[in-house]
Amino acid sequence: MTITARIEPITSMGSIGEQNEELLVKELEIKMQQMGYLVPYREELNWEHTIASLELGEAQTLHQLKKAAARNDRVLLIYARLFKGTIFQHLILHPNQSGIYLPFRFEEPFVLQVQGKKIWVGSSVRLLEELSWLQISFDQGNHQESVKEYWQNLIEISQKSVTYMSPVIFEEAI
Repeated sequence: MTITARIEPITSMGSIGEQNEELLVKELEIKMQQMGYLVPYREELNWEHTIASLELGEAQTLHQLKKAAARNDRVLLIYARLFKGTIFQHLILHPNQSGIYLPFRFEEPFVLQVQGKKIWVGSSVRLLEELSWLQISFDQGNHQESVKEYWQNLIEISQKSVTYMSPVIFEEAI
């Protein structure tokens, strides 16, 4: 299964339905207010334009990237997931196959419940930092080429999210 990341308004998440999009926007507004980002969320976030779309790679490659990050942090992937015992919170805990990233800095990804559906929300600013921490590991070249490409694609999409103050929406296609 291939994972695609689209940089576009949250209101373009056709996969959850129009009514659920409205609920998601309201839930996010409440969460952004709690974190101190209400004004930027309302006024600076891209609500109108589709910026880009990028095919990141296969789901199995994403799993290998998460394992590489856990190894870099000297923990087992299962331990990192179960106990949140890693510095790579956004890369490992956020599924990165679905959900969204917002261009605001917060330490841990979180889950919103919208009509019984879980939607993961991460920080593209923080994800970009976490990916940069893997630079030395990837420069040494001891990773598969497909994993390195996936890592570079995530960097590219995160940078565009921050540059254009736009959400990243992940989708998995068969």
